[in-house]
Amino acid sequence: MNLSLEEKQRITHLIEEGIMRSTDRLGKMSKTEWAVMSSSTNEVPAVRMLSWFQRSKDEHVAVHFRSGEGVPLDFLIIFSEKSAQSVTGAVTKPYAAKLDGFANLMELTIGEVSNIVAQSVIGAMADEFDKTIILSIPEVHRGPKASLLGVVLEAYDGREDVLLMSHVEMFSEDLSADCAMVIIVNADVLHELVRNQKPN
Repeated sequence: MNLSLEEKQRITHLIEEGIMRSTDRLGKMSKTEWAVMSSSTNEVPAVRMLSWFQRSKDEHVAVHFRSGEGVPLDFLIIFSEKSAQSVTGAVTKPYAAKLDGFANLMELTIGEVSNIVAQSVIGAMADEFDKTIILSIPEVHRGPKASLLGVVLEAYDGREDVLLMSHVEMFSEDLSADCAMVIIVNADVLHELVRNQKPN
């Protein structure tokens, strides 16, 4: 199902606002200043997105969130192995001595960074639409990009849902990385949220 131009603009703005909100929390976490921005947000057909992702056979790290009550949705953030390593290095640098030899450090770090970004984006939507949206705990997965997308496509229904993808870039003193953020939400729920939005 397709969104109207107004709905696309509204959701794009909220995603960008949420991503900007995450910068302070990420900065405190890594003890350095971060810049996080969304360079694009688009509604993409599932078949096309799968086709894009199948071009990459490299290992990726993805973090999956769900929301049931309020506004049902699926939220997936996908990092390449290189970007995941860069983010992990930047975040853990101040604590390197304490974390040396820590098992699953990359998965734990990417899970927490993704949690901050996802909670910030969902928080911006919840504030805008005056709704309570509670995300599940992060589930970290590894594998080729297309198989990771399959984690959220299991819940996708093209007759009822909207599939959004945003490209997110992250920068700090020790970091240059990017990731793909995929959101699946019921179109009727989204239409109703925008239609019933309280005026500012």
